[in-house]
Amino acid sequence: MYGVNGKILWVDLTKKEMWEEEIPEEIYRKYLTGNGLGSYILNREMKGDEDPLGPDNILGIITGIFNSNGVPLGGRFEVVGKSPLTGTWGDANCGGKFGPELKNSGFDGIFIKGISDKPVYIKIKDGNYSLEDASEIWGKSAYEAEDYLRRLEPKGQALVIGRPAENLSLITGIMNDYGRAAGRSGLGAVMGSKKVKGILVRGTKKLEVYDMDLLRQTLKEIQAMFHRNIESVRPWQLYGTTMITESSHLNGDTPIKNWAGVGLIDFGEENARKISGENIAKDKIRSYGCAQCVLACGGTISRHTKYGEIKGHRLEYEGTGSFGGLNLISDLDAMAMAFEMCNREGLDIISAGAVIAFANECYEKGYITKEQIGFEIGFGKPDSMIRLLQMIIDGEGIGKILGQGVKKASEILGGKCYEAAMHAHGQELPMHDPRLMPSLATTYAADPTPGRHTAGGIGFDEGGYITLPFEYPVERNKIERYKYEGKGKLQALSTYGMQIINSTGMCMFSTSVWPNSYPYAKLLKAIMGWEVTPEELMEIGRRIQISRHYFNYKCGINPMKVDLPDRVIGKPPLKAGPTAGITVDYKTMVKEYLDEIGLDENGSPKPEVLRELGIA
Repeated sequence: MYGVNGKILWVDLTKKEMWEEEIPEEIYRKYLTGNGLGSYILNREMKGDEDPLGPDNILGIITGIFNSNGVPLGGRFEVVGKSPLTGTWGDANCGGKFGPELKNSGFDGIFIKGISDKPVYIKIKDGNYSLEDASEIWGKSAYEAEDYLRRLEPKGQALVIGRPAENLSLITGIMNDYGRAAGRSGLGAVMGSKKVKGILVRGTKKLEVYDMDLLRQTLKEIQAMFHRNIESVRPWQLYGTTMITESSHLNGDTPIKNWAGVGLIDFGEENARKISGENIAKDKIRSYGCAQCVLACGGTISRHTKYGEIKGHRLEYEGTGSFGGLNLISDLDAMAMAFEMCNREGLDIISAGAVIAFANECYEKGYITKEQIGFEIGFGKPDSMIRLLQMIIDGEGIGKILGQGVKKASEILGGKCYEAAMHAHGQELPMHDPRLMPSLATTYAADPTPGRHTAGGIGFDEGGYITLPFEYPVERNKIERYKYEGKGKLQALSTYGMQIINSTGMCMFSTSVWPNSYPYAKLLKAIMGWEVTPEELMEIGRRIQISRHYFNYKCGINPMKVDLPDRVIGKPPLKAGPTAGITVDYKTMVKEYLDEIGLDENGSPKPEVLRELGIA
């Protein structure tokens, strides 16, 4: 087999055993790698009733076909497992440099089950592997753990968790490259529950591709397309995702004051300008990209704040929203430090900002008291935000409760706290408002990973035309923003396309530079030797999406019954601002989408769909 290792590594922590499994080419053809291979393995091995923090949950870290082959923006990897936040399929996509290094070390993925009786790390070097004692770094931050492991193997890469994940905070991610996060789904807590502090990999293997000449030619074509679109690339390099921060805080995109406010009124133009991409960029030392990146949307900063020195990653849009408008904060010292604290300790930045906004609302409405917290909190108070975030990291006092996410925190705190918990089936919602982009509500409620803006869907295309990762024959009529019928097919196609992105190791930002045009078929022919049509690619994407839904059905989850908070869909509608008067009819869109992909009223893939796609 070309282009991949053709095998995965299994780790049973309870039995202290490790072994290799060869994966037939037929499985790669049906599921690719990344999310696809993960969905195949987890469906094969898990029944659905497993405790997410118990020994039977399987944590998978899977590389992509495009990893380590020089494919621009093709260096990402996927982490999968049953989510402790939602009880559903959980996945988290990540950049940095870990994915290609793992692939070069001899494996296309690692699947971990059981629970160790002591802290360990997994070591892999050029096909050799072992379980090693991690007692020395248990209790250390993610930065400190990565320092330790990379000193052992200076040319290697390390995937680690911080202290909150050790303490089973459900809003934790898994980190590499000192701040690149597999952040969502609470999978850091899964790794922590297994007492795995990190994974150290080093690989020098160069995988043989099917047709090197065709690969070189295709890469040249991609680079030529990149340079033709260079003007669209420059804002990414200058500001990264913060290029939309100022406008999004005013146009209805960024949720304000825990989803209850209006950007133009409650946050204001002056505050939005303070946290603009231009102002954030003033701290930048240099731009950087993840493995195989030509976009370089990341930025390293140096900033002296009243909370201490920061030498780390520049803010990204989701962080500006969660620590900014969601909490009515425009203090860049506090926002940058909150972002740095999450990176250092392995917290999901969206969830961290969301639980603080939840606490602020509960406090201001009298649902929780100063005595419960220890000090005064509230919207627009940067110092209290930093102090509360530190309590979440340390697992102290109310911070331990907030570290369980807004859904479980509202259940523990009781009373009317549930009114302030903005989530989809337990997952804190991203910083994009479906009252502006209604089809995001479909994605938030009906994707197998609830509450995710990166799961695919046409929300970001509304008002324009569908954007797919590769050329595909589809009617490109303008998508009416507030029309709720007739969107099911386009929503489905977009989710299939996203699964191709996540199952090859591509970055989703590739569609911004190469919309509807990235040469997936050519690359798969050059690397793997496969002849694949756009229609066959879509069928693979559909198979992966259906496999993820099937996993949820086994977990007892029916996407028709996943509800979004009334506030999030405009019930009652806002009285002012760009989305005034809007109530999103997402149930109509969800039903259309589920009918289109082939799920029945119970959320189960129909038997004929499973047969058609060859899903056992």
